[in-house]
Amino acid sequence: MANRLVAPTRAQRHNPTQVAHTWERSMNVVLGASTVLLLALLVQTLTTQPNPLPAVMTIAGLVLLCFFYAFVFVMPDDLTSKSTDRTLGIASQLFSYARGGFTEKSMQGACRTILPETFAAAICVTDGKKVMASSGELFSAFPPGHDPVSPATASVVSSGEVVVFVGEHDDPKVTLPDQLHAGIVAPLRVGDSAVGTLELYYRRQGQIDQRQMALASGFAELLSAQLATFELERQSEISARVELKALQSQVDPHFLFNTLGTIVSLVRTDPEKARRLIIDFSDYYRQTLGDSDKTVTVEQEIRQGMRYFTLMQARYGDDRLAISQDVDEALLHKSVPPFILQPILENSVKHGMREVGTLHIRLTAQEIPGGVALSVEDDGVGMDAQTRDHLFDPKRARHDGKGAGLAMNNVLQRIHLFFGNDSHIDVESTPDVGTKVTIVLLGDALDQQREETPNVERTHS
Repeated sequence: MANRLVAPTRAQRHNPTQVAHTWERSMNVVLGASTVLLLALLVQTLTTQPNPLPAVMTIAGLVLLCFFYAFVFVMPDDLTSKSTDRTLGIASQLFSYARGGFTEKSMQGACRTILPETFAAAICVTDGKKVMASSGELFSAFPPGHDPVSPATASVVSSGEVVVFVGEHDDPKVTLPDQLHAGIVAPLRVGDSAVGTLELYYRRQGQIDQRQMALASGFAELLSAQLATFELERQSEISARVELKALQSQVDPHFLFNTLGTIVSLVRTDPEKARRLIIDFSDYYRQTLGDSDKTVTVEQEIRQGMRYFTLMQARYGDDRLAISQDVDEALLHKSVPPFILQPILENSVKHGMREVGTLHIRLTAQEIPGGVALSVEDDGVGMDAQTRDHLFDPKRARHDGKGAGLAMNNVLQRIHLFFGNDSHIDVESTPDVGTKVTIVLLGDALDQQREETPNVERTHS
């Protein structure tokens, strides 16, 4: 296709940035030409005029021109660059603190970052009822857990508007130190409601100007934005955990009754084997119904998968199911999400077995660059490309009445919950040849044993 020239729009012709750059280039040319002329005039004056006064005046004009050029074109860019870098650095620090949620520790870091950028003598963050963090010369007056210091705290939380207070107040609960006579209170918002306040205190009323107002509002908005992001992430994680717990609690009645039936049939013919199966069955469900919020080791996850396989092998017979393992012993203590191998083994047994013959399954765990890979490979019936492409679609799985998609989607959610979205599942399958499912876990598992981060609506007793 031939290139087509498009006339610039009016907005493009009058772009302020382009106009400014054009004006700057033009002035650079003018100033450069003026400098050359002054230098030529200086040389001529020194060679032709015995009186030094014209030369001194020319030199003075040249110096003034250099200063004019520096302050008009060089210094503003330098100051703007430094100011921009500082602003971005402060915003980055606030984001890093607020990423931890609305806690005393994170807000204490935010207070220490904000205070040097203002004329305030002290600063504090409240949850609307109690002081959470404070900093400044008079920070001891506002320890965590202290009652609100500003007379405007309650009204700001209620209205969601920035308030400036000055002078005395009538609220007996407010104990503003004598050295502080004015302040700015800005709301910290999450959604449509204020969950706390950012409060700046000044020694003199005259220290509060438009810049201080803009700083208080801007810092409060930065903190609010990050707190809102944290709350969304927290709610998303809670939803994922609830869904996983719901899936975990669903006991397959067919598996339960078939396993019990198998054990009952072995009680008379092979009581020792029945005893071992009862132990495996008990351990299997104890692990399945246990805590799913914590990671387990590769060794524990493989052991759980082998319990399931042993129960299935007892049901179908050794001539129908066989398994082998290739596990790097150095990975046995590596942390992995719980309940990720058993659903894949279950899919192999349910959907991979032929009418006759033995289904061979190979279970492997190996180290890969940046993480670990667990794989379940079988020589079963396999699947076509269309089935493989919809393997992680739970809606389609429910519609088709097959559990493979539900199980795979469940495993994928667990992987993302514990290891993030970079970790994934690879599926290779060929009809009548077999299927290989590889779980790729990159990086280290998130610390699932940490204390649950408090809600942004938390209060302090």
